[in-house]
Formats: sequence, C-alpha cells, structure tokens
Amino acid sequence: MDVGEESSTDQSVEGGGAVARAAEILGAAADLFHTRGYHATTMDDIAHAVGLKKGSLYHYVTAKDVLLRTLAEETIAGYLGDGERIAAEQGSAAERLARIIAAHVRRLCAAPEHVTVLVRESHYVPDELAAEVRGMTRRYNHLVADLIAEGIARGEFQPTDPAVAALMLLGALNWAHRWYQPDGRLSPDEIGRQFAQTFLEGLRRRGE
Repeated sequence: MDVGEESSTDQSVEGGGAVARAAEILGAAADLFHTRGYHATTMDDIAHAVGLKKGSLYHYVTAKDVLLRTLAEETIAGYLGDGERIAAEQGSAAERLARIIAAHVRRLCAAPEHVTVLVRESHYVPDELAAEVRGMTRRYNHLVADLIAEGIARGEFQPTDPAVAALMLLGALNWAHRWYQPDGRLSPDEIGRQFAQTFLEGLRRRGE
C-alpha cells in the first residue's frame, strides 16, 4: 500500500500508528469487498468505515485497485509462505500435504473475507498490478502439484495428473470461505483433518 504525507488532522499518527491505520484501512476494504463486491464499494465507503474523510484516505492509499492488489498479494503470500515452509520439512509426501491442508484451512478460517477477495475479486486487479499476485498463485499451485507428484513417484499415491489434483484440492479448500461458520460445530483443525483424510484417501495407492 502506498503511504504518503499525512493530513493536518492525522499528524499525530506516526510510526506504528500509521502502520496500524494502514492495516485498519486494509481490513475495512476486505470486509467491504467481501460483503458488497469490489465494484460496488467506493473509496467513500472505505473512508467512512475507518472514520476518515475521503481526502485523508488518499494519504494512505492512492487508488481502490491498489487496495485490492495489496489484499490479494498479502493473502496469497501467507498461503505460499506456509506451503514452502511445510514442503521443506521432514516427512512423507502425504504427511506434508496433510500439514499444508491443515495450514490452509486454519488461515482461511481466520480471515475468510480475505479468501473471498483473492478468489472472487482479484481478477479485477489491472494487468499492470497483477503480476506478483498471479506469480505467487502459480507457485502455490505448483508447490502442491509437485508434492503430489513426489507422492506418486514414491509409491504413496496412485498415478494421477498432479496439476489437476492440485487444482481440485485447492478449489475445494478455497470454497470453504462460502460455508465456514466461526460458531459452527467443527473447529478449523477438525475441518482440516477431514479435508486431509478425504483427499488423501482418494490419492492413496491401493494394494493389488
């Protein structure tokens, strides 16, 4: 997010305060993009949500599409970081894939509105701003596909198309933003275990 000069009404916001205000703006934008959609949300709406005048908002962010890009980029960066860390750990391909599934579900359940922005709204990011988001998304998809391919090569999983299997898994995981309820009967960890059990059972190689 582009942070610029502060207005006279916000001169007391310095250092950590400016960072906190920027995070507040991002959070408000995520909520509004989630509930109203990107196109139906205006900069006036975002300014009102954080108690700023529209002119003051532009001292923190230059445009609505920059907010969208920043939200999408920060969201996919979190998933990719988890995936890269877990893929480098010890364990079988199945064990590491189960950990990635669990981490994905925990992150999604902590902020489902951010996943909504990433999977539903991020295609509105202009091409000149979208390269990093698209690149990280491809890296995450490839990471999962590579782990599935490793499991096939080691005899853990039955032969299948790793790229298609990865897209099926990530699509199912991301769809949870539509039905997850924080006060529901299953915790994020329990949902993650069910996802892993169901998907890995489908991949697991059967005996002759």
